[in-house]
Amino acid sequence: MNSITPFNRLALLSALGLILLLLLLVAGPGCSDRKQQLTTVGTMPAFTLSSALDGSPINSQDYKGQAMVITFFATWCAPCRQEVPTLIALQNKYADRDFTVLAISVDQGDTRKVRNFMTELGINYPVAMSDPDTPKDFGNVFGIPTSFLVDRKGNIVQRYDGYVDITVLERALQEVLG
Repeated sequence: MNSITPFNRLALLSALGLILLLLLLVAGPGCSDRKQQLTTVGTMPAFTLSSALDGSPINSQDYKGQAMVITFFATWCAPCRQEVPTLIALQNKYADRDFTVLAISVDQGDTRKVRNFMTELGINYPVAMSDPDTPKDFGNVFGIPTSFLVDRKGNIVQRYDGYVDITVLERALQEVLG
């Protein structure tokens, strides 16, 4: 005896079709081969922050003419830790194309914790310590990680709130690098 009646079979197929449609709508933009259009969403603010490594000044003007990924993070943030291998890979792959990653730690107090984090994860890009104004200057960074893709003219062309997959970040970066 068949327990699925023709009516139930039709309802089941309709439900499966709806689920498939929803999956395509959600996954569709990420599966596209089309180039994404990057537009300026702001200008990188001027800043001078202390290096987490040695306290020396890190000045935004030092990166003039470079494409950048600037990411706000904290040592206790699991998604921030998850992004580090992506950022290391991008720094390794594109450093010779006038590109750098710059991380800005929102950890408060002792920089020793940030230095230990850098050593533990093998971070190969500069890390600065945030001051109270920097998250506001970047358009109110409330959550971490929050990353910004900056073109060579100093324009912020993309903001990423939360963890960013390397394929998404690299696709946008390649467009910026030309």
